[in-house]
Amino acid sequence: MIYRYQSEQIFRQIKTFFMLRPLVIPALIALLAINIYVNVNSFSVNVYDAEFYGYVRHIDYNLDGTVELEIVTDSFGRLLYKTFEDYPDVGQDLYIRGDIYMPDTPSNPGEFDYAGYLKRRGIRGILKPYAVDILNESNLTGRLASFAGTYSYKLRCFALSLFDEADKALAAAVFMGDSSLVEDDVLRAFRLSNCSHLLAVSGTHFAGFLMILASVVSASHMKKRYSGPLYIAFCILVGTFTGWSGSVTRAAVMSICAFMCRDYLSGMALATIMIFVEDPYGCLSSGYMMSFAASLSIHYLSGGIHKKLTDIRIPDKTADILSPSFAAVIGMMPFWERSCYYFSFVHLFVQIAGSFIATAACVFFVPSVITGLPHACSFLLHILLNMTRLCSSVSFDGASSRGLSDFFIKSMFALIVISLFPRSIIKRIIQPAVILITFAAAVFMFVDFVNRPDLTVIFIDVGQGDSCLITNDQGSILIDGGVEDEGHYSVSSVLDYYGIGSVDIAVATHMDEDHIGGINYLNSAGRIRRMLTCYDLKCGDEIQMDDDLILYCIWPHEVHDGGNEDSVVLRMVYNSTSILFTGDIGFDTESELIREGADLDSDILKVGHHGSAYSTGTAFLEAVSPQTAIISVVRNSPYGHPAPSTIQRLEEYGCEIRRTDLEGAIIYEFSVSE
Repeated sequence: MIYRYQSEQIFRQIKTFFMLRPLVIPALIALLAINIYVNVNSFSVNVYDAEFYGYVRHIDYNLDGTVELEIVTDSFGRLLYKTFEDYPDVGQDLYIRGDIYMPDTPSNPGEFDYAGYLKRRGIRGILKPYAVDILNESNLTGRLASFAGTYSYKLRCFALSLFDEADKALAAAVFMGDSSLVEDDVLRAFRLSNCSHLLAVSGTHFAGFLMILASVVSASHMKKRYSGPLYIAFCILVGTFTGWSGSVTRAAVMSICAFMCRDYLSGMALATIMIFVEDPYGCLSSGYMMSFAASLSIHYLSGGIHKKLTDIRIPDKTADILSPSFAAVIGMMPFWERSCYYFSFVHLFVQIAGSFIATAACVFFVPSVITGLPHACSFLLHILLNMTRLCSSVSFDGASSRGLSDFFIKSMFALIVISLFPRSIIKRIIQPAVILITFAAAVFMFVDFVNRPDLTVIFIDVGQGDSCLITNDQGSILIDGGVEDEGHYSVSSVLDYYGIGSVDIAVATHMDEDHIGGINYLNSAGRIRRMLTCYDLKCGDEIQMDDDLILYCIWPHEVHDGGNEDSVVLRMVYNSTSILFTGDIGFDTESELIREGADLDSDILKVGHHGSAYSTGTAFLEAVSPQTAIISVVRNSPYGHPAPSTIQRLEEYGCEIRRTDLEGAIIYEFSVSE
């Protein structure tokens, strides 16, 4: 009887909850449907020299001058077309000839998944047209959409013209959600400070934009039937000022729905349905999902957090400030897998303070544009930028979510949410099961931590170039860094992923751009503590990280011009494992090393000169006797690397061949016992 009574109580509570919020179930069904559809369908399209028809569905005007057109086709679905040149209006029919390609998935740890981002937008490929023929005149809807987009772009340019040159890029990101002008080092500072969300217009920004209006409405006790239209009109004004980008539109819809509906959850459900009807893929946007989760957490968890803070004698006013920020952090937990979250009091302070500063800057934005006095906004933006830069400089000194399993993060999120809810039969039944699941996840994670590798070697995919990162608890060594752009993006992403702020030692095996370019960039960015080149290392030198890890330099004796044959040759020895790094040496240097009787025997060979036909000779292979040969090379190399003759020699020797152009980054993990 007791269990039956409890079951009836649970059923009544659930029934009452959904009857009072009838939009919640349709919103959940819509979210579930679009997630299933995207996950079961293949979105990648790669077609060359195609001819097809389509029409322009949507146009985004970026402040860097680029225009992004979303084109819908019968043959290939949605395509993205970026251009600086003349472009058609929304709704116009097109006949297109060109190539379609989908970016590759990330080939290195920590790299941005652009393909995944496009997939969540419903984009099946990027269009590179030879010719675009417009088949009809623009209709009234298209002309109005193009006029509105152009007018909004000009208005944004006018608003930004009020700011100093140094402030324009950050103002565009914070107030308009357009990061196209922001430098990479600023984006990285915000990312490492857990503040990336501040560079896309969200509910937090709209709360700032509308704070004055909300205060006036509240003070005047204006009825909702009068305040509603005023609220909507002000949201439209803010959207026009901020460009009606995807993030702005979603934030505006969520803000209006939350204001107009009788309860917050119904408002969020209505916003979800409206976004889904306009574009189902809008519900898959990371910005939408993170904003949605944070907003719900603030609304429903802040009260429970406030009570727990006051229970431990934190002053009520302080708890009022901290509880929404803690709630937002909890709401973002399920998304830690996508963007690494850093744990420290500095990060927490910067995240809380940064949200307040961004909100305050948004309060001043519209008045600043109207009066032409942006000084208050500029002052707040300077504080925000300096805070994130300072925080990013200490990001790798603490822990991060990178070491936490996704299973543990999500189970911990569920446990925290349940613990903050008021007492109920549902909570009493579910909480023990969640505690058990969280405990199991923690045990599995602890086992993984105990068995973590003592040394990791990453052959980074830098295209036509070389780069290898060696890291353990004692430090890190980088051997080559690809060209400058690869150092800027690929190598930097890998360093961030492994929590390396600055490499202890970087070795440029020789002076070719595809080896030293990335190292030069990292050095100029302050991410290398000690840099060595072929002019600094000589045969007989050693680089020792600890008792178990030593790199022996076995070439060159002297440097002539810093070219291929002057490449530093390093033999890494870690316990019973050895790796030979050969730079770009060819047959001449290989023969000389054999003649000198150098100790070449190694388990893994980094093949010289990207698999050139004039390196990795048969005698050299016999001397090295590798089990595995690794070739660092770009796909469809313009130099013909790796050469068929080199591949044949490796195959005839019988070693395993691994290539970065086929596998991406090649990672080895070693333990002391190995």
